[in-house]
Amino acid sequence: MSIHAEDLGPLDEPQAPPAARPRRRIPRAALVAAALLAGAAAYYLRPAGRTAPVGYVTVAVDRGPIERVVNATGAVNPVTAVLVGTYVSGPIQAIDATFNSPVKKGQRIAKIDPAPFAVKVREAEANLQNAQAKVAGNRADLKLKKLLLERNRVLLRRNLIAQNDLDTAETGYEQASAQLALDQAAVAQARATLEEAQVNLRYTDILSPVDGVVVSVNVAVGQTVAASFQTPTLFLIAGDLTKMQVDTNVSESDVGRVREGQAATFTVDAYPGQPFHGTVAQVRNAPITVQNVVTYDVVVAVDNPGLALKPGMTANVS
Repeated sequence: MSIHAEDLGPLDEPQAPPAARPRRRIPRAALVAAALLAGAAAYYLRPAGRTAPVGYVTVAVDRGPIERVVNATGAVNPVTAVLVGTYVSGPIQAIDATFNSPVKKGQRIAKIDPAPFAVKVREAEANLQNAQAKVAGNRADLKLKKLLLERNRVLLRRNLIAQNDLDTAETGYEQASAQLALDQAAVAQARATLEEAQVNLRYTDILSPVDGVVVSVNVAVGQTVAASFQTPTLFLIAGDLTKMQVDTNVSESDVGRVREGQAATFTVDAYPGQPFHGTVAQVRNAPITVQNVVTYDVVVAVDNPGLALKPGMTANVS
């Protein structure tokens, strides 16, 4: 069977693809609202054991100075501290000053039993009187020897005595003169011994060398102090507690940046959080070596009008 082309109908043409639908744009306000809802849901639905998110604080960028700070530790000390000892030995008879007692220069603060030193003074006085009496006798003898010498000279000129008699008179006069000089030296020696005994007697009164406050007392009534080999320390007197200083140990790597007159700040454990202000008064050149570590003593002067700072406090200085 044959089919002719005219018997066939028209061929179907390929269909065109359907037109694309236009995309719908989500409003920005909806996006913001969805983000806020998501954040609120995350905040309220978070587990109870977790902490709140960390907050941040922002500030504007600014220019400022950069400071190089040297930190050190030290001790608070009085500017003037005097160790008071004794020059003589003996039992303590009285103590006239105790801890924190204000004292004046020349005020008696303790007394050593003066009885043995008073005996020494009386003995020295007697020895001086004895030496002076010998001098008086030698002067009389010298006067007599001088008269004999002059008389013998007159007699020799008249040929009434021999030359030997004159020579004997001259020798006696010279010996009397020498004995007088020797006894006069003994008087001077006895007077010096008396003065020494009187000085030792005065040293039984232990006096304050400065105006200040007694910081420590290392002796009690009845205690015997011996000053034979080393002077014992009985009192420590601070000159003026309203003027203090901090002695710090600064490392050799930092001491080059420290200058006299620089401002310093320090704190003490007795007043945490309260800064004290001072000024670098001295950078000492003497090195301090401890276990091959070299430091230098830097002195910081500080006013202490309220007496809040006490001697010996540990200071953290910067």
